Amino acid sequence: MNDLRLALVLAGACWLLQGCETYQDAKRNVAPGGQLQVDTAVARADLQSKQTQRTVLEDQKLQRERELERNDKRLRAMEADLAKENKALNDALAAKKVSEQRYKQLKTEMDSIRQEVQQIDLQNKGGALGAPDPKADAAKEDRLRKLEARKKELETALAQLVGRR
Repeated sequence: MNDLRLALVLAGACWLLQGCETYQDAKRNVAPGGQLQVDTAVARADLQSKQTQRTVLEDQKLQRERELERNDKRLRAMEADLAKENKALNDALAAKKVSEQRYKQLKTEMDSIRQEVQQIDLQNKGGALGAPDPKADAAKEDRLRKLEARKKELETALAQLVGRR
């Protein structure tokens, strides 16, 4: 019987010691400078980092959308100008202000510009779906500038033929 009591006392003491250790661990964790405070500081720093990253990404997205919209407006304007120039060229041919050979040259150039406008338009729309590619964007911008210069030359040549200034 004494052995049984002794075993029960020892079991109870061990159980109390385990409970005390858990209590001590919890007390250390919530004390100033404890694990809870460290974990909270790490989580706050991570949250701040993620919020900063999100802000940067939102700014980049907004800038990208503006760039794509600006390019879209440029392309629409070029298409509208080409449509006007096409009508003027057809009118000039009908009025015999331009030779058939010159008409074909100008029409071929106009069609070439229109095709490239469509290619850049597709590239611009595709750029809205994917991640920004600075090299491709720079190349597209360069193509667009060159295309606008070609269109301007075409407009000037046509204006001279039909007597517009």
